[in-house]
Amino acid sequence: MSDKNILWQQDGVDHGWFTAEHIGSIRNSTSYRPGGWWFLPAWLPDTQEHDVGPFKTKTAALAEAERLAAHHKRKT
Repeated sequence: MSDKNILWQQDGVDHGWFTAEHIGSIRNSTSYRPGGWWFLPAWLPDTQEHDVGPFKTKTAALAEAERLAAHHKRKT
């Protein structure tokens, strides 16, 4: 998975929420829950137990989301 294939889109209502098709979503503490930025993989159910994080920065959350998505894609 290369950066050219990834398009993170900011939610139109909640500006602390970003999604990317086949990767998942990241949400900040204001939009979701305390602690920082959280990543929910697209291939897992939308429950807190599947959240990855927290990350201190949005950049760190995006990088880990993309890394995990690439790893998941190689396994499937």
